[in-house]
Amino acid sequence: MKKILGLSLVTIAYLQAGGDITPQVCQSDIKAPTSINSIADAFAQGKVSGQIRAGYIWVDPSSEAYPQNYTTAIGGQLKYETASYQGFSAGVAFYTSHAIMGLSGDRDEGKFNESLASDDKYYDLLGEAYINYSYESFNIRVGRQLIDTPYADSDDIRMTPNTFEGVVASYGIDDFTLLGAYLTKWQGPDAQYEFEDLIEDGDGVALLALTYAKDDLEAGIWYYNADNTANIVYADISQNFELNSDTNIKLSAQFANQSEIDDSGVDGMLYGAMVEFGYKGLSASIAYDKVAVDDDSSYFGGFGGGVGYVNMFEMTAGALASFEDIDAWKYSIGYDFASVGCDGLSMSFDYGDFDGENNHEAKEYNFTLAYAPSKTWDVEIVYDKIDDVHKNLAEDDATHAPIDFSLDRVLVRANYNF
Repeated sequence: MKKILGLSLVTIAYLQAGGDITPQVCQSDIKAPTSINSIADAFAQGKVSGQIRAGYIWVDPSSEAYPQNYTTAIGGQLKYETASYQGFSAGVAFYTSHAIMGLSGDRDEGKFNESLASDDKYYDLLGEAYINYSYESFNIRVGRQLIDTPYADSDDIRMTPNTFEGVVASYGIDDFTLLGAYLTKWQGPDAQYEFEDLIEDGDGVALLALTYAKDDLEAGIWYYNADNTANIVYADISQNFELNSDTNIKLSAQFANQSEIDDSGVDGMLYGAMVEFGYKGLSASIAYDKVAVDDDSSYFGGFGGGVGYVNMFEMTAGALASFEDIDAWKYSIGYDFASVGCDGLSMSFDYGDFDGENNHEAKEYNFTLAYAPSKTWDVEIVYDKIDDVHKNLAEDDATHAPIDFSLDRVLVRANYNF
């Protein structure tokens, strides 16, 4: 098996995936269910929701050591949430994905891609199971749940999202939100499709955050203590300017400082800035991230898609920042065809350039076509190309010889939501 910067390809397939990043406001799946007069009413008037997802992935590595691989899968999630009784509610969600082997590659020949349905060709699990209490502006949720924070997020990039096991509490005061959490386990496309310790041989992750959101201004500051790994301070700010009814410009900046715990080797800083422009259906943006690490240290990307503004479908600046500084740029352009009468149709193109101080350089190209005519169903097609400039991002497990990590990939997903 080959590795990229010391990680196996399986790990990289799970860990390195990005998306558009916005300033991090406290987010979770916590809602305010309708109040009910009895426990029986709470169950009787609960809500069932879900999603059926069909997926197809095809990967063509440049290295001759690995063949083309592809998988077709069907899966999704089914969720039940009670109504609220005296502030209490509960929810469970079943996650599943099963490969359609007649439309997938042969695993024995290395042609099966496990990222849609695991190496076992399927998974079934209780992705969410929680009890929630809400009183006025206070919420607390205990159990398995969806969350989205800078260094721990749902990152729904395959068949079902990441979820986390722990406790999350929030309290809103005017335009401020105070968030606290303690997380111990997780599962999903960035981990394995079964709950495992968030920190191997560690006690989990504690976080505390304060965010602000009013009108067109958003800001937040976050502190994470990842046991045996790092103390992390992260902050971001974003301001949107509406020039007229058709035109807006958004300016954003981010900063992170990581200091190692117990000689983990995680120590570094992230600086980032982004400018976004919108005119009617047209959007464009430029983003920059600088990750600075010592010669004997690495940057910790967190649990999910990554916090940097320069996040592509596969590569992130933080993922490359091992024993060398990384400068990363992202250029994006998109168009929403609703402005010309085709509701639900959109397309985008992203180009990412990752330049290591010493040894590594990569370029990535993402093209996305999406059609969502209603809230009920949607389809998305993503083409992804990675160019490993020096052909050394990956290495062989046995010989440690460098291997070209360049690849072409297509991901297709169709969703029916209910």
